[in-house]
Amino acid sequence: MRKLMITTLLCWVAATVGAQDYSNAAEQANRLNALTKAYPQLTTLKSLTKTNGGKDIWLLTIGTGKTETKPAIAVIGGVEGNHLLGTEMAIGFAEQLLKGSGSDSIRALLNRTTYYVFPNMSPDAMEQYFSKIRSERAGNATGTDDDRDGKQNEDGWDDLDANGKITILRIESITGDYKLHPDDARVLIKADMGKGEKGKYKLLIEGIDNDKDGLFNEDGEGGIAFNKNLTYNHKTFAAGAGEFPASEKETRAMLDFLYDAFNVYTVVSFGTNNNLSTPIAYNPAAANQRIVAGLLEPDAKVNGMVSDMYNKVTGSKDAPRTNVTGGDVLSWGYFHFGRYSFSTPGWWVPKAKPDTAKKEKAFTVEDATANYLRWASQQGIANTFTEWKTIQHPDFPGQKVEVGGIDPYVMNNPPYKMADAVVKKHAEFLVKLASNQPEIDIINLKTEKLASGLTRISLDVVNKGSMSTHSKLGERNYFVKKVKVALQTAAKQDVVGGRKIHLLNSIEANSSSSFSWVVKGTGKITVEAGCPTAGTKTIEINL
Repeated sequence: MRKLMITTLLCWVAATVGAQDYSNAAEQANRLNALTKAYPQLTTLKSLTKTNGGKDIWLLTIGTGKTETKPAIAVIGGVEGNHLLGTEMAIGFAEQLLKGSGSDSIRALLNRTTYYVFPNMSPDAMEQYFSKIRSERAGNATGTDDDRDGKQNEDGWDDLDANGKITILRIESITGDYKLHPDDARVLIKADMGKGEKGKYKLLIEGIDNDKDGLFNEDGEGGIAFNKNLTYNHKTFAAGAGEFPASEKETRAMLDFLYDAFNVYTVVSFGTNNNLSTPIAYNPAAANQRIVAGLLEPDAKVNGMVSDMYNKVTGSKDAPRTNVTGGDVLSWGYFHFGRYSFSTPGWWVPKAKPDTAKKEKAFTVEDATANYLRWASQQGIANTFTEWKTIQHPDFPGQKVEVGGIDPYVMNNPPYKMADAVVKKHAEFLVKLASNQPEIDIINLKTEKLASGLTRISLDVVNKGSMSTHSKLGERNYFVKKVKVALQTAAKQDVVGGRKIHLLNSIEANSSSSFSWVVKGTGKITVEAGCPTAGTKTIEINL
């Protein structure tokens, strides 16, 4: 048996080291199964459901003993189908953590913390990267009628230049609203009409008007996007959001599990939303609405603390600003799940400085695509831009139409050879985050003999962690269990002073609450204090 385990682990290591590209769904399953075989005492793996495309939604639980009784971090990858790195970060974190599980520090971590890893919530969409024609797909395999004409998937993209990639069409038009970038003619930017600028081009995703309704690629394959399908601020009539919140099997499977996982105190998702490199600021107007729409002030402070930690660990800088659009996991984790919720893309295109040796100058107009092309050139990264090529387009007779532009996936995902460094930094962050988790303890225990067989018991219940036992918003949430302090009596013992059970909304970081009882009787009595998100401490007292 031991020989089989070693052989399995060596095969997994060889496959991982030799990998040259991101993993498809089958390869992801192999990596996850290899972990459970190599570390059977620390992991369990289960498929929560299968998508309409027949792909598993995996849950990897990492920890020791009764994992459900320990404070937990939920790690969610594959939040967006075009963000391949998110899944790599989730699986890579598990691999890095378990690889170090022989050390005393990681073993101690797993003795007190559970990780629930959801490696890929968008496997249907992500598989498009590995298909014959690459296109940045967000939706799963659920059939949709996005243009609401009674037909499904009748107008998708078309590979007009037969290069296996879906890029951009630029059509010369006097009514166009795009113009060439002044410093890089490969790139198009919006013309500023307010400054009297005139556009020369219209831009469309590569394809034709298959259903002849005047719209292009508005109803193709790729149905519901996971990161639009959650419950908070769901955009019911938006393309890819679903007819109603949590309409998809994969969304419901994750929610069903997490709403029963009372021990989860924070959610970390890997997607294009980002409140880690730059925290969400406290907005009193939004926070004080009847339906809360902004972080409560104590929670904003925690976001700031965790953001500082993240930036120190990862060395992040120059992160692009992001705006949540509704139905996303970052917002759901805080506003509806009631936990601390964090998200990061993990990587973004670094800001490229002009190479003076090549006589490059600073851009007169900042643009993400122009910056990427300069950065890629400086890094020696090739084959990520399709040169513009004139084609005959059936929907634009007599007009000049070209196909080309930035290739799919490259703006959101680094070359795979760079992914390992990103994974290691984020694995370190997730370990560091757990070292700050709430932790309940009982201190300053005193017993005092009184007259008539009475004993006074006093103690403090303390949260030794750097995070509160609950988010401030979570204190209002039914799905968060409160801090319980209970005196458990035996036969011939009576509590004559103080309540046997106290419920607290929370205990703040590095703070405590004091309790006192007067008990009549002899023998041993037990005090239990804690909650699922911060653990439980039990002590016995001799009366």
